[in-house]
Amino acid sequence: MSDEVKTITFKDKVIVGLTGNIATGKSAVMRLAAEQGAYAIDADKIVHELMDHDPEIQAAIAVAFGSEVRLENGRIDRKKLGEIVFSDANALKDLETMVHPAVRQVVAERIQSSEAGIIIIEAIKLLEGELAKACHQVWVTRCSKQRQLQRLMICRGLDADISTVRVKSQPPQEEKVAMADVVMDTNGLMTETEAQFFTAWNRLPDPERVEAKSLTVGGVGESLMRTARLAGKGDLKAIVAASQKIVKPERAKLEGLKVRRAKPSDIPSILLLIQKATDGEVKMKRAELLMAFSERSYFIGQLGTDITVILGWSIDAQVARIDQMFMLPSDDMIPTLAAVLSEIESSADAHIGEIVVAFIHETQVENLQRFFTEEGYFDVELEMLPDTWQVAIEESQPPDTHGMIRVLRDDRLHKN
Repeated sequence: MSDEVKTITFKDKVIVGLTGNIATGKSAVMRLAAEQGAYAIDADKIVHELMDHDPEIQAAIAVAFGSEVRLENGRIDRKKLGEIVFSDANALKDLETMVHPAVRQVVAERIQSSEAGIIIIEAIKLLEGELAKACHQVWVTRCSKQRQLQRLMICRGLDADISTVRVKSQPPQEEKVAMADVVMDTNGLMTETEAQFFTAWNRLPDPERVEAKSLTVGGVGESLMRTARLAGKGDLKAIVAASQKIVKPERAKLEGLKVRRAKPSDIPSILLLIQKATDGEVKMKRAELLMAFSERSYFIGQLGTDITVILGWSIDAQVARIDQMFMLPSDDMIPTLAAVLSEIESSADAHIGEIVVAFIHETQVENLQRFFTEEGYFDVELEMLPDTWQVAIEESQPPDTHGMIRVLRDDRLHKN
């Protein structure tokens, strides 16, 4: 799997995304579409292929969920893995986060290589991920929970308890139905399902007249790193190695962007930025900011005459700490933030820094955690870190913050 992040565009193809909860009749609809000449892609089967044949995915799953889920031949024991993830919503989410980038890449390659004018992609988590963005229409199958349980027990040979757990592990069907372009009720006879299918099929647009759709692929290294990190008790060296495989996404190059060290003359502009960025919740006086200048350095991102991003940081004991972040939300925020962060990392590297720690306030975690992950940062239990790093982080972490680290030099890891 390539780790390069890129966008693949599909022209002259109608792409239909098919989803629905477990055992709601998706396979029957897929079969009907294939019989009409559509190129059918089953995302769940791709997951199985990766678990059977992709060494990196296999190794990462074993790290995250235990070596017992891996067979002697390297393949993943899907039954054992299923027992873990279908009884723990967080574990299921962690597995999906790991495999979805790799699945998207395979899906994109298959769409691109197919000569069919209509593509149908079956994915139980279609709407929760990036695949939906590549679809012209979303079809959803639904049926009663009783029918789901019957199909799981009769068609897949699962017992009642396991069938119930799997049905309950998924979100309500109504959530998918609400986002559908076409809904197919599969409670009745197969002839009724066929009638609904052909109605939807005959209304599909002409492949030569639809807008081109795109799919972002790559970033597999990011998912492997995240999986290793999620193990909590994993091997720090392996986590660091995985984080270093990340290829940072290309950010927009902003005309007129300047990144520089803040000066005392910038204090009025910085105070205004802090007020705007926090909706007035953080109120800092000039004297307080002037004092802060003696404790840390500030890098600012400036577009024209406007300062839009400011990060405060310091370095001690070869540990660089970013403990203040203020930015104005806009389309230019992420590329500006990336440019400022890069300057801090360069300065930390010049000071022989071993790691950079970004302390993200709990109110910013939802918006910034993915950004820092894409930049090669990760979060781990402090006990996993060398003592020197642990102490430096514990002594400097502001309250109500979440720390993520990036390793610049891993020599210390090999000494322990």
